Amino acid sequence: MKITNLIYIVLASFLFISSLSAQKPKWVSTEVQSRVAVLEHFTDMNHNYSARGDAAANQSASYYKDKFIIINEHCNLISTSITPRTLDLTTDEGNTIFSNAGLDIDTMDIETAPCALNRVPHYIEKIWAMDYIHFSRIQSLNNFVNEPSIVNVYVKPEINFETRVLTVEVEYYYTNKSRASENFLTVMLLQNEIIGKQDGGKNFNPNYVTDNGLYRHMHVLRKIISDGGVWGDTISNTKKGSYGYVSYTLLLPESIKNVPLDLTNLEVVAFISESKGNIYTGHKAVIEAPDDIKTDLEVEDETVFYDTYKFETISPKVKVTNKFDIPVTKFDVEYIIANSRNTGDYYKDYKSELDVKKYDPYIVKKTTYSGLLQKDQSVIVEFPEITQSDFNTSSFYITQANVSNIYNDETVLFDIDTTNNTINTAAKIGLIDTVFSETEITFENPDTSSNTGFIPAYAVLDKSIIPYIYLVHKDTDFLTSNFSGAKNTKAALLFYLSNKFNSLVFKPGYIMFGKIDCHDNPNKILSYYYAYSDGEKHGTSPRIIVEISKDWGKTWKRISEAFCEETGVKKDFETIYVPTSEEYKHVQVNLSGYGKENFIIRVGCLPGTNGEVLFLDEISIINGPDESINGNSNLSVYPNPASNILYINVDNLLGAEYEIYDMSGKLIFKANNN
Repeated sequence: MKITNLIYIVLASFLFISSLSAQKPKWVSTEVQSRVAVLEHFTDMNHNYSARGDAAANQSASYYKDKFIIINEHCNLISTSITPRTLDLTTDEGNTIFSNAGLDIDTMDIETAPCALNRVPHYIEKIWAMDYIHFSRIQSLNNFVNEPSIVNVYVKPEINFETRVLTVEVEYYYTNKSRASENFLTVMLLQNEIIGKQDGGKNFNPNYVTDNGLYRHMHVLRKIISDGGVWGDTISNTKKGSYGYVSYTLLLPESIKNVPLDLTNLEVVAFISESKGNIYTGHKAVIEAPDDIKTDLEVEDETVFYDTYKFETISPKVKVTNKFDIPVTKFDVEYIIANSRNTGDYYKDYKSELDVKKYDPYIVKKTTYSGLLQKDQSVIVEFPEITQSDFNTSSFYITQANVSNIYNDETVLFDIDTTNNTINTAAKIGLIDTVFSETEITFENPDTSSNTGFIPAYAVLDKSIIPYIYLVHKDTDFLTSNFSGAKNTKAALLFYLSNKFNSLVFKPGYIMFGKIDCHDNPNKILSYYYAYSDGEKHGTSPRIIVEISKDWGKTWKRISEAFCEETGVKKDFETIYVPTSEEYKHVQVNLSGYGKENFIIRVGCLPGTNGEVLFLDEISIINGPDESINGNSNLSVYPNPASNILYINVDNLLGAEYEIYDMSGKLIFKANNN
């Protein structure tokens, strides 16, 4: 067997594909059996309806049992989302199979769960792919499992858990002749219980969602074992009564694309096909781990987290409980806190993250437990403090705790429930006590504002409410060449307003500034620009809201709420409205009434009942004019409220320039006081 990937070290392989009629089969049946349905589900964790496909496939598997095999092939081509994947479960083989399934991704319905059933064409010749949700309508599945197969196949895997060597033996027997002179044997390695995020998981397949909001990825294709690669090894004798045997031996790596390959959660699938398409039948075997090397350590977070947005010292500690029968004498625990400020990730639910080490910076606190932990016993493991100085920037951070390297004396134990020994413990905002007086955020390069305590929009959200917010750039995103930010810049924040996105009606999403120093000039002004289109959806207009907090986010006071005016509509060739710089409207909010104390401030979009998009750009905190009237004890302003004429009884203001704002902070009049 040739080495096709440096990750995998092939120790040996023995291929006996030709007829071995003289050898008696050990495991495979020589009687005519019905076909086994092999479902290849093309999936992606960024695609909402992949979870819907999982739920439908699971329902069929529970009914047809061993007559139904699920293979989840994660593909780069399924999701058009620009949100990075938290785990890379994609394979080149999965992408190749999907590319040959005949489905045009550009015309694929966004609500589909694409799959292939035994790679048999349907509807249109040579197209395997279909939407699994609609299987029941075409009765394909019943037809498959009630149809006799011309060949039987049996797969038998074994692992040496100390050396990580996998041996796979496969037998097949033809109960009838194939219409093709050559068939193909494909053997795949799948993994269960890979814990990570999955868009749509809570809505479409809640049974696979863990207690901490993550998703159980099952039947995931990790590697094709057969020597011939994606389309399998050639079977040259396809006559009735022919028998074949093949054996593969390979060393399994610790991980694939930085995702651990857990030896206790593997299964092997073998199937025989007529060519690239038309799978006759298949067989699946779950690799069993012996009881004397299994354990199950459960980790729970015992850290006390603060309830404000101020980054305070954290003293991490976790409780580890032995949930299995075997005593544990040693294990490693690590606690990680990661600053997601510079990742380029968008708004997604960071409690669904798994690998926090992809962030920069991240801090790892490690410790080792040595002792004796019997079944159902627990121990509290404490770590050194994590302080503000570990980051020195305002952060949207996540934390994680992992238990690994579990021993009983000198024996390595395998955790049989990986959902328990890795937890994401928090997803918090931590503003450091950085004080600034003025700042300007253009979104051309948000990280340049780190010294102001600015938190990017794709990180800061209102508690559990998560609108669709993106940071878009003219040169790298899907927007047309007509797009521009305000003041002829190239980037802006994009808020999707359609009520199809997680029912966003009246649910705000914010960006946030750090602590603002008003002592040098209490007459601060918040300035921003927006562009908005309803997209002929006939919804109520969104509002841009400004709120301040003097207690680090425990309480908020809304000081401005501006109803947006439509600034343009999309052109025929555009998928959404894309504004030009001239179309942005400018809004200023007077902060002078709140300048006696320092405060943090957030600017948010509050969607209406429906709409298309809102762009927000060029947010600035600037010093307003030095109004000497603030120090005049004889000052009086009347009438209050005023409709047409406002009197100020200070002579030295004659000839001064003045501006008038409405209650939302919008500049409505500017002139000279004559």
